[in-house]
Parts: sequence; structure tokens; C-alpha cells
Amino acid sequence: MADGIGSATVAVFSAVCLGYITQFVAEDFRRFRDGSALAAGLSGELSSYKPALPILRDMLRSWIGLVAGGRRTELHLRPFDRPVDVVFDHAVGKLGLLGSATVESVVFVYSNLRAFRMALEMVTTKGVEMSDEELRLRCEGCLQALERAAERAE
Repeated sequence: MADGIGSATVAVFSAVCLGYITQFVAEDFRRFRDGSALAAGLSGELSSYKPALPILRDMLRSWIGLVAGGRRTELHLRPFDRPVDVVFDHAVGKLGLLGSATVESVVFVYSNLRAFRMALEMVTTKGVEMSDEELRLRCEGCLQALERAAERAE
């Protein structure tokens, strides 16, 4: 009789341990899969911005040259709606799935993209009111934020 109780106890204990371990393995796999999907989404989003990088660099350098050369009147600044980062904005709460070093780089890149966009928005909406020096410095700030983001994204 004692052998039957001992065997049953071992069987129950084994089943509980196996279920517990299976849950950990399954959760770890789900987190890995979610982290991989998030990394792919962020990579795709940043890759979609890459073709515009040389265009934006050239545009900002041109603006800086025009303002520095006293040809500010040749600038035609138009306001624009600030772009959004759909994947990043919706996945901020899941960034921890990527690991701390990757999260640091991702946040650095997106923060500099936001800084670039905010500075560019200020230039295009308030540039007419700025002095030549301020406008030149703000355009240089746009270019620097863009360069920082591009450098870390590579």
C-alpha cells in the first residue's frame, strides 16, 4: 500500500514539475518570437527612412549655405505634418524584449529622429521670424540630429 501512495506522489510531483517547466519554456519561446517580430518591425521602419537620408542631408546643407551666403530669400519653407513612427510608437511597452543594449540604441535613434523632426518643424513654421544666425544654427541642429540617428542606426 505504501508503494502505491509513494508511486502516486512521485507521479503527481513529476506531472506538476513537467507542467511548470513547460510553461516556462513556452513563455520563453513566446517572448523570443515577440522580440524577433518587434526587432524585424523596427528594422523595417528604420530601413524605410534610409532612402530619404541623402535627400534630407543635401536639402539641409543647401539651406545652411543659402542662409550663410545671404541668400535667405531663395528658401521656400513650407509647414508639414510631423511624421509618426507607427511601429515604434505602438511597441514602446515591449522594447524590453530586445535586450538592454539594443533598447538603448533603438531609443537613441528614435529620439534623435524626433529631435530632427521637431527642429525641422520649427524651421519651417517659424523660420521667417528668425534671424539669419538663428535659422542657420537651427538648420545645423537638424542636420546634427539626423546624422546622430543615421550613425547609430547603421
